[in-house]
Amino acid sequence: MKRSIIVVCLMAIGLFPLFAQKAKTAEEKQYLEVLKNRSEKILDQYVELDEGETRDKVIDLMVKQYWDLNKVHDGNSSKIKELKNKGLSGDKLDKKRSKLEKNADKKLLNLQKKYLRNLSKLIDSQQIDGIKDGMTLGAMNHNYRGFTEMIPSLTAEEKEYIKNQLLEARDIAMNKGSSEAKQAIFRQYKGKINNYLSGERGYDLEKEGKQWQERIKNMKKE
Repeated sequence: MKRSIIVVCLMAIGLFPLFAQKAKTAEEKQYLEVLKNRSEKILDQYVELDEGETRDKVIDLMVKQYWDLNKVHDGNSSKIKELKNKGLSGDKLDKKRSKLEKNADKKLLNLQKKYLRNLSKLIDSQQIDGIKDGMTLGAMNHNYRGFTEMIPSLTAEEKEYIKNQLLEARDIAMNKGSSEAKQAIFRQYKGKINNYLSGERGYDLEKEGKQWQERIKNMKKE
């Protein structure tokens, strides 16, 4: 009877399927603890969410998302490694890798949609944005602030373009399996923004950058 009550309680807060079934080895249990700590840190730094059942459920969803993302990335890496071990190289390997990566991206996108849908049942859109920021190392706001500080004369239209590009980068980056991969996505989108500002809007980015650094130096002197 007591065991049944415990199981029901765990299922009620969403922890039973993840912690009781997925963590089968000591290594997996340790990894889950790392994910739990990472999720708690994100909530502490980026989201206003009080202690309680809702916070526990959100943490559970975050841990599960990290776990599932890692499973997709590890599975894809193993398949590519297997192809290399079979002797594939050059164009043949590139084609096979491209197909595997497309399949992995599809799985990641489906996971993301389900994850965000489940989060929306527990917290509001602003809090979800905070989780997205935390999962991408705060890169969206950091880069947006960088562009607006470098070029104070940006128009509302230009700011909106920059923000939308960085939001798109954030949605893609949150599915990546490492901080390096997340940063690579933002570098790619920063390149698109730079091309837009210099090519379509006529900004001299080298000049703007130098003037920005001068402003920073002057502020430090004050």
